[in-house]
Amino acid sequence: MSNLTEVQSRLPQTGCAALLMPSSDEYLSEYARPRDRRLPWLTGFTGSIGSVIVGRDKAAIFVDGRYTEQAARQVDTDLVSVCGFGSVAQVAWMRSNLAPGEKLAVDSRLHSEEELSRLLDLLREARIEIELAPRNLVDDIWREGRPEDSRSTVFDYDIRYAGLSRQEKIAGARARLAERGQELLVVGDPEDVAWLLNIRSNDSRDTLAKRNFVDPVSQFRVPVPLSRALVPLEGAARWFVDRSRLEHSLIEVLDGTVEIMDPAAFDAELARLASGRIVAANARRTNHHLAGIIRSAGKLVHDPSVVAARGIKHENEIAAARAGHKADGAAVVRFLAWLLDAVKVGPVTELDAAERVTQLRAQNPLYLGPSMSNLSASGPNAALPHYVPTPATNRLLNDHPVYWLDSGGQYLGCSTDNTVCFAVGMPEPKHVTAHTLAVKGWLALGRARFPEGTQSTQLDSFARQHLWQHGMDFGHGTGHGVGNFLNIHEVPHIRKEIDHPAVAPIRAGMIVSNEPGYYAQGDFGVRIESHILAVPSRFDGFLEFETLSMLPIDPALIDATLLDDAEARWLADYHEALVEGYRDTLDGEAMAWLESIADAFHAIANARPK
Repeated sequence: MSNLTEVQSRLPQTGCAALLMPSSDEYLSEYARPRDRRLPWLTGFTGSIGSVIVGRDKAAIFVDGRYTEQAARQVDTDLVSVCGFGSVAQVAWMRSNLAPGEKLAVDSRLHSEEELSRLLDLLREARIEIELAPRNLVDDIWREGRPEDSRSTVFDYDIRYAGLSRQEKIAGARARLAERGQELLVVGDPEDVAWLLNIRSNDSRDTLAKRNFVDPVSQFRVPVPLSRALVPLEGAARWFVDRSRLEHSLIEVLDGTVEIMDPAAFDAELARLASGRIVAANARRTNHHLAGIIRSAGKLVHDPSVVAARGIKHENEIAAARAGHKADGAAVVRFLAWLLDAVKVGPVTELDAAERVTQLRAQNPLYLGPSMSNLSASGPNAALPHYVPTPATNRLLNDHPVYWLDSGGQYLGCSTDNTVCFAVGMPEPKHVTAHTLAVKGWLALGRARFPEGTQSTQLDSFARQHLWQHGMDFGHGTGHGVGNFLNIHEVPHIRKEIDHPAVAPIRAGMIVSNEPGYYAQGDFGVRIESHILAVPSRFDGFLEFETLSMLPIDPALIDATLLDDAEARWLADYHEALVEGYRDTLDGEAMAWLESIADAFHAIANARPK
């Protein structure tokens, strides 16, 4: 009996007709720890975000455009339908497959207050009842072989990398509370807690030491402990974390500023401190169960101020990001120089390439482990935007002319996430056209100038415009905020959806990704990705971007006739800057290879009609 069918067999005992199970954990993590990855256990789908509704004799998985084809490959489509993402799609499926009055079981810990409130409204309209409880049937069944939780140590994150001290950050949070007449701040997102208290974990280092880069579910972990915090207007902030994981030096520096408490005491302490008070919490990052405790005791006010504050990087963070991207970029350049020789000599697989780039990053003592699973994709696999190779799907790069690698590393002060796309054989015109149009979009966004405070969604079409002119597009966002030795994904997102919760105004000091692409289902894919920093322009009140990820573009995948003069010259100057920037880091074959790339772009620029 499969895990899915076992859950279905036990559904009648619950009195519910269906169960809703998301990919998140009770901390609403994007990348849940292995023991909390209920969605892949239940369905086989290993993408980072999705949900499944399990009925007594049928089921459906709900994923966004990045994962539609991947889900169809990984789930048993005889048992599970693949549907679009979000509450509207979920309720549409339930309208067709559940009778009015039937119940849907929902674990209130695994959904945000905002998400579940929206779903409840839609279910009422559909006359489907909901049974909320802080538990679920999967946890009752999944006991044997369930991974242990992380035991990685937690350490003090130095102000050289964190920017402001924890005392300054807590004082800022309290000032915002006082300004708004609020009396308690609930910090429910472990990444917000890590930023606020200047702490990080050794999870990425431990992942690197284990060298388990095959299993896409457990390849890496965001380097923070799962924890929450309460910040009252007066007195010590409360941090709810496993004390045994904390380095002794961290416990010492927290004394007098932060009180360390048992995570099991959080619900009771929240109810006590929230009693009769106005409580600030990010409703998008606070689970429905905890929001219920706040509403029962006091008044809940949506407040995303912590995540907004961490999105604007301090000058120390920016300096560390520049250094980290240079160290990371050098490893990727060495990888590319190796790869383009290796495929001429013998077979190279997607997993070989993924392992090699990690080995090269690990040669740098600043490297602290992976920031993400290595997305190493060739041919039809490259048409899956978030494809992670496995032994079962591993392709020879030699069998297709186009290859892209989306990978990243963790460094003190910096999380990197970049995508390089290169021809490892003779590309076809369709490959060159798609790649050139993606590069033109990448250039348009990277060279954009705009008023400070422009909504991130307004920048999305910069990167899509050239693809659109050819009837082409891509199904994921154009960019996302980037953490500081944290999750590579944070606010703001650059995307088409104007009502997406991660859309936000662009401010100076924000680091975001720039990643247009194109994916031909079952055929090939291309993507370019770099990190860009919003900086003041020479015009008062306007911003522009500085490109942090200094990585080359493949001239073999560029149709020069599609470039205008300014684009051709910018690419030539950019690659010349790469050569000069890496002279103190690269030598030998890697430098010679990079110089050949720069020469090719100078030739393209110099061949333009005068």
